[in-house]
Amino acid sequence: MFPPGLPANDQLRQLEAALGLFWDDQDWGIVNAEGCRVQEFLDFFAQNHDEHWSASTVGEYVDLVLESACDALRADPERDPSCVDDFVRVAAAIAPDRVTYWTKHDWAIAPHLRQLGF
Repeated sequence: MFPPGLPANDQLRQLEAALGLFWDDQDWGIVNAEGCRVQEFLDFFAQNHDEHWSASTVGEYVDLVLESACDALRADPERDPSCVDDFVRVAAAIAPDRVTYWTKHDWAIAPHLRQLGF
C-alpha cells in the first residue's frame, strides 16, 4: 500500500484518505475510532497491510481498531470480541507495546486481550 520509506505521518494521511478519517497529531487512532466500523477497519488491514507499514503506523492502527472494538462492546456487551484476534496477533508482532498497553487498563476489550495472552 505504501512505497518503501514513506514516513509514518504520510502513511497515516494515506490511511485517512482511504478510510475517510481525519488528522489528529496526538491520538489519531482514538479520535477516528467508530464501533460500527470495526469490521471495516479489520478488513482494510487484512487486505492492505504489508511490510512497508511502519511500526508507528501499525501502532496507531491498533488504537483505531481496539478503540472501535471498545465502542462496539460498550454498545453491545454481548458482542463477540474475537473478530479482533487475527489482527491483534499480527499487530503484536510489529507493535507489541501498543497491544500490551490495551491490556493494562479497564477498557472493554482488555479482558479479551488478556485471555489471548497479551
